Amino acid sequence: MYERVYGTDWRTISDEEAIRRMYALGVSSALGHPNRGEFERIRRQAGTAYGRSVLQLAFEEGKQRVARNESEYDSKQDVWEALVDEETTPATTGRADVTMQKPTDKQGIPDAVGRASVLDGDGGDDFARIRLPEFLRRG
Repeated sequence: MYERVYGTDWRTISDEEAIRRMYALGVSSALGHPNRGEFERIRRQAGTAYGRSVLQLAFEEGKQRVARNESEYDSKQDVWEALVDEETTPATTGRADVTMQKPTDKQGIPDAVGRASVLDGDGGDDFARIRLPEFLRRG
């Protein structure tokens, strides 16, 4: 399931792609098709403990979605197709700059395991992070 949709011939992947793949690996694992090698390989892409924990959360969410929704479908393939939308899954190019579409509800990837926008910064000067926020300043 997972190998057919995502492939395993990548060298580096973006954070968003890693989260998407870990979710799909969780779904695949819960359906009886674990891929421990790919799991560890993606996990090693995370540079921090926080990154690894986010990837683990995505994996666990995939497994939990199967447990909650499996009885609604006739076959494991139907569960896979319902939880991992193959039409919006990009082909892997092995590049770090893979263009990703925003996860949909059908894919089931929760916003909570996505990258927090506060980590991206505001693009201002270096001192903007330590200044008092605008809404706390007196007029």
